[in-house]
Amino acid sequence: MPDWTERAPDMVFDLHGQSVLEAAANAERFLRAQCRVRRGGVVRLITGRGSGGGGAPIRTRVRTLLRTLRDRGEVVRDFVLEGGEGSFLVRLAG
Repeated sequence: MPDWTERAPDMVFDLHGQSVLEAAANAERFLRAQCRVRRGGVVRLITGRGSGGGGAPIRTRVRTLLRTLRDRGEVVRDFVLEGGEGSFLVRLAG
């Protein structure tokens, strides 16, 4: 079976234009909803890479969220920061 990271995502959610707190809350809602309808599926969260020298606070917060959900065994089975570093590919729990 091919590596799950080579699969096209079933759904994409773009967090651009949101505050850090909004992005984290909306990302968690999105992941929980997708896990209910796409158990074991793959989704992409677009966070952006940060701009203006201020780092990437949304990406950092989303990474923490993904790690927490994975470590608790909730919703997220695995995740990777994609090559351009502006999005995460997430394998949902199944």
